[in-house]
Amino acid sequence: MRDIDAEATAKDLDRGFAGLQLPANSLADAAGYERCAPLLDLLEERDLPLFVHPGPAPGSSTDPAWWPAMVPYVQQMHASWHAFRAFGRPRHPRLRVCFALLAGLAPLHGERFTARSGHQQPTDPGMFVETSSYGPTAVDAIVRALGIDAVVQGSDRPYAEPPRHPGYGLGGAAAYAFRIANPRRLLTGEG
Repeated sequence: MRDIDAEATAKDLDRGFAGLQLPANSLADAAGYERCAPLLDLLEERDLPLFVHPGPAPGSSTDPAWWPAMVPYVQQMHASWHAFRAFGRPRHPRLRVCFALLAGLAPLHGERFTARSGHQQPTDPGMFVETSSYGPTAVDAIVRALGIDAVVQGSDRPYAEPPRHPGYGLGGAAAYAFRIANPRRLLTGEG
C-alpha cells in the first residue's frame, strides 16, 4: 500500500467519491489499523463507507490460475474481518464497512470465536459483506450467521458474472435487501 495521505484523499472525496476502498492485507492487524487510522477517521467524519477488498497476492509460476482467488484472497478477507472487530471497530465506532468475498467466510467462525474467547460477537449493523461470486450455499450460511441485513450483492466482474437469481434462493425479500435496502444503508447510513 502507498503512503497514507489523508489530505489528498479528502480532496478526492470532495470530488464526489462515495467512500474509500482499501486492500485487506493493509488492514489485517493492529499495526494496519494504526497506519490507516487517518483515512478511517476521515471516512467516519464524513459518514462515508469503507470497502475492504483483497490486495496483491503474489504467487508462484506453478500455482493454478484460480489459486489467488481461493487461497490468499480468502485468507486476507478472513484476517481483515477479525482485525476490524478487534482493532478497527473500537477506534471507529461509527464507520460503515463492507468486506468483499463474504469476508472470506470469517463470520461463519462465530461459534469458534465464542468457544475460544468466552464472548459472543454481537451483531454490528455497520458491518456488511459483499457476495462476490459466492452462491446460495455460502450466502445462506452467512445470512444465518449475520442476519439478512448484512449482505449486499456484488460480483466478480470481469472474472465472473453476477448471479441470475439475486435472492440466492431466499426469496424476493432477500433479493430486495441484498440489492436495494442494504446497499442504501451501507452507502448512506439511512435505512
